[in-house]
Amino acid sequence: MADWFFTSDLHGQADYYEQALEFASEGRARAVILGGDLCPHATGEAGLRRQQLFLEGTLVEFARRLREAVPAVELLLMMGNDDWCANHALLERHDGGLWRVLHDRVVEVDGVRVAGLSWVPITPFALKDWERWEDGEPESPPRLAGWSSREGSLREFVFDPARREPTIAEALAALAERAPAPETLFVLHSPPRDTHCDVMSGGHHVGSRAIRRFVETRQPPLVLSGHIHESPRVSGAWQDVVGRTIVVNPGQFGSPELCGVWFDPARAGESLRHTGLA
Repeated sequence: MADWFFTSDLHGQADYYEQALEFASEGRARAVILGGDLCPHATGEAGLRRQQLFLEGTLVEFARRLREAVPAVELLLMMGNDDWCANHALLERHDGGLWRVLHDRVVEVDGVRVAGLSWVPITPFALKDWERWEDGEPESPPRLAGWSSREGSLREFVFDPARREPTIAEALAALAERAPAPETLFVLHSPPRDTHCDVMSGGHHVGSRAIRRFVETRQPPLVLSGHIHESPRVSGAWQDVVGRTIVVNPGQFGSPELCGVWFDPARAGESLRHTGLA
């Protein structure tokens, strides 16, 4: 089986997309997976429009050039917490053509099931589209108020601590009903809590406890994540193991070099290799 390439948190940076194209072309990737935060960071109505233009222009052009360079490639992608949800219809427009949308879906490539979720725990940031309560149990998020575009236009939004739903745990459970977790590769924008993959500056673990419990209970073979850019640099590792599950966060360090991982889905544990780290 040809190798697959995973990266995340490109945030609209043209150099990163060019490098992803080069990696895929040189390695003849069977699949390229973009695990969220596709667009440039942009706030307000102008930011929503800027991301729309990026998705309609730069991302479409990237996908077309990728297909030209590697005709057999499958491009799998989803939004992350820094992408405005109101523009999700632009991804859907090319689903099944230029790419396959992963969020809240199970897709299959060469018999390998791939499931995806963009949800992350509530963050200190203003954009709240892809944030959710963890599991209905008490928690103390750093910022409840911000902005949402889930209804199609920008509006102020506040999470209600008295109503801790819907949850990431519910979304994971529903996804697992569509594919047996032990036989499915999961692309989750947030890494699980308390691993080498969710450590921010200062050494704090900020991954999802709901995802951690899901991994412990369901034991998928591989979880590909991102979201916490600096985690590999802070923790000293870009992968970890929870039971039988391998967890990966390639990181994005703000350097000119794109961080990603190559792997053979048939033997992920033996084949994982980082583009820039040992």
